Amino acid sequence: MQMKSYLLGQGVFSFVDGSNSCPSPHVLVADDTSLQVNEFFLRWKQHDQLILSALLSSLSMEVLHLVVDCQTSSAVWSTLEKALASTSNSRIMQRHDSLQDLRQGNESVTQFMQKAKALFDELAAAGRPILLEDFNLYVFCGLQGEFKDLITSLVTKVEPLSYANLHSHLLTHEFLHKTSLSSMGSAVINPPLLPTPNTPTTAFFSQHQSPRNFGRNKCRFHGEWHPNQFNSKGHRSAASKPDFRGLPNSSTSDGRHGN
Repeated sequence: MQMKSYLLGQGVFSFVDGSNSCPSPHVLVADDTSLQVNEFFLRWKQHDQLILSALLSSLSMEVLHLVVDCQTSSAVWSTLEKALASTSNSRIMQRHDSLQDLRQGNESVTQFMQKAKALFDELAAAGRPILLEDFNLYVFCGLQGEFKDLITSLVTKVEPLSYANLHSHLLTHEFLHKTSLSSMGSAVINPPLLPTPNTPTTAFFSQHQSPRNFGRNKCRFHGEWHPNQFNSKGHRSAASKPDFRGLPNSSTSDGRHGN
């Protein structure tokens, strides 16, 4: 379809549809006894070869082999029409099945839409075009689940969306969805620092408070008393006795505490 529009715009489509037929290569001279090359034929041939080159350069390798023996632009065009616009029931059924089974998978929106549009155009070229509403439904059914909310809003529209508008809506949604996922993935949550079975206790307290100083503001022990400091008779030595004078409500009388 794009090539046809280009040829029409250039005013040379009459070459490919056969309406501007090839003139005779030779014409009679004035005495009607000899032939000479027809200048109109040479000019027509030059234009036709330029059109033929443009047609061949626009074809993919999948269909180029179909027109390898064609000598004129008209022959190429008619061959492609017969090959690609076949109205056989099997070809049309195959394209409908491909549309029904079309799934986005891991493809981008653009790749998925291009595949759907190619099938849509092939059916139109085969003389069995589908309605735009049906094309949109095929696309909606094949999209990923992340487009569910968007599809709900699009199916309520009175007029079916064109291919360009539908593609634009899907691209916008895809971009916003990827941006949202990227923002969520960049958020880092730092858990509180807690000792784990593999973390030494001293290493944990070293980041917060030394175990020797833990609770020093509540009570203070004088004389570096330790619970296991006993003398040879089993009594605490005088140096090892705790001094509770730093505790609240403690008595300063030695007689009330004794050994």
